[in-house]
Amino acid sequence: MFERAAAGAFLLLVAALPWSIAPMSIGVVLCGALTLAAWIRGPDGLRRFASPVTLAAVGWLVALALASLTAVDPAGSAPRITKALLFALVPVAAYHSREERRARLAVTVLLLSAVAATLFALGKFAAAGPYFPNRVRGAAGHALTYGGQAMLLASLAFALVVRVRGRGLRATALGLLLLLLPALVFSFTRSAWLGFLLAAGLILATRRMRWVAALALAALVVAALLPGVYRARVLSIADPQSPWNVERVHMWRAGARMFRDHPVTGVGIQDLHPLYMKYKDPDAKERVGHLHSVWVQVAATMGVVGLAALAWLFAGLARSAAGGLRASLRAPPAGDGFDLALRLGVAAGLAGFILAGFFEWNLGDEELVDLLAVLVGMALAASRRGGRPDSAPR
Repeated sequence: MFERAAAGAFLLLVAALPWSIAPMSIGVVLCGALTLAAWIRGPDGLRRFASPVTLAAVGWLVALALASLTAVDPAGSAPRITKALLFALVPVAAYHSREERRARLAVTVLLLSAVAATLFALGKFAAAGPYFPNRVRGAAGHALTYGGQAMLLASLAFALVVRVRGRGLRATALGLLLLLLPALVFSFTRSAWLGFLLAAGLILATRRMRWVAALALAALVVAALLPGVYRARVLSIADPQSPWNVERVHMWRAGARMFRDHPVTGVGIQDLHPLYMKYKDPDAKERVGHLHSVWVQVAATMGVVGLAALAWLFAGLARSAAGGLRASLRAPPAGDGFDLALRLGVAAGLAGFILAGFFEWNLGDEELVDLLAVLVGMALAASRRGGRPDSAPR
């Protein structure tokens, strides 16, 4: 009973991932509780929870707890410790994707839900007037969060288009990609642009290196054809005098000062707005609650303990998503290449997520962590399927 209910709850969670935090959180709690009940009653018990990211996630949880205990504002930090539990979605997703037919169904549900969410996002953008500073925000309500969602989904869709030979799933992925690319562009989220370009380049490099050059050329053509204010947004990526970049540098300098004062466990994981007003440069204009960089944010709020835990966490996620992928790329793909495409798209999306995190606090967005953790779990299941990489059940 619990097994069947948990499988249905997982599909509901997958369908909620391209949308907002409310349905996503309901799906996380429902799926997590039912899956845990199924594991406890199952023959293997909680051993099903084991994955390359499990110990790293525990280390991340401990680092968050230490930062909270020694925080400038312990009461404001304590509620944020539980965010580490979201990485339990990795083994949960791996469990529900252990059979290829279940994984295909989950990916299909995710793609179709993302199509509806992207149409909704583009419709909102067009209704408000497609002129910057209006941006595609989607159901998430924030352009930076939506850009991160679009980057991860586009990376998966792109890998399915490039690597899967079956028509049905490939056509669905292509339809989503054609919607996501303009939505990603008009989110005006520069970190997500860079993340997707890296992910797409890695995916293309597994087929033909010259396609990577074609991708770079296409990106330059798109940038050149954009009208004035949009092109200026693209060029601002490399402009140190851009007001957006200047403010980020102010944030990073404030973070460095916090780290110097609290180098071991940081100032705490509470909202940083009150502290930022104390540590900011005199000419900084923005009033912020975080520091627009995963590494700077963790250094300031969690110190060297947090930085070590973060590196361990990213290593665990990378092992889960990309473990054995190089060997799989050299071998003939089993079936229509679905498992290989899934693993490649998730691994490339993770690389894009980490790159974007140098410029945004994307690890603090629950919407992005939920999506990333589920995708990594599905990729992990694909690597284990049939006892060897990329083997489909016979």
